[in-house]
Amino acid sequence: MTYEWPLYFCLFLALWSAIVGGVFSAFSEFIMSALSKTEASGAIEAMQHINRDVIRTQFVAGILCIALFSFLFTLYSLAAFEGAARTVLVLAALVYLPSVFFMTMVGNVPMNNRLESLDHRSEEARAYWGEYAEKWTRLNHVRSLGSVLTAGLYTVAAVTLITSGQV
Repeated sequence: MTYEWPLYFCLFLALWSAIVGGVFSAFSEFIMSALSKTEASGAIEAMQHINRDVIRTQFVAGILCIALFSFLFTLYSLAAFEGAARTVLVLAALVYLPSVFFMTMVGNVPMNNRLESLDHRSEEARAYWGEYAEKWTRLNHVRSLGSVLTAGLYTVAAVTLITSGQV
């Protein structure tokens, strides 16, 4: 007996990963670029507001849920699937977890926390801004690429599940 829910779950994870990747990409490509061209205190204040607001969004919930669901789905796929479908599902989690979830937790979030602790008008904040904007954006490029690759892998997994007759 085959179940179709893994197919739909792959497509759900692919869609959410693509959305997360698109948001990361927008930030890297034009939001951070625009903030970097702004007077430092204004850019810092704007980024502090963005970082406070983003915590309560579906975007952050998506980042966290994709990590959890990818891990759990990988465990399930090890027992439920075989061949290429299993391999691609494991690869999706192996791409997402380090490049998006862990990069966020150990890279971007600590930088955001440090920026939050600074008075946006201070000399210390202005000095930190150049380092922050460059490094944060570089890490964000990794998160964007990781999200898009994950979306592609979940799409390939869905197709592989269908073509292999496992769903």
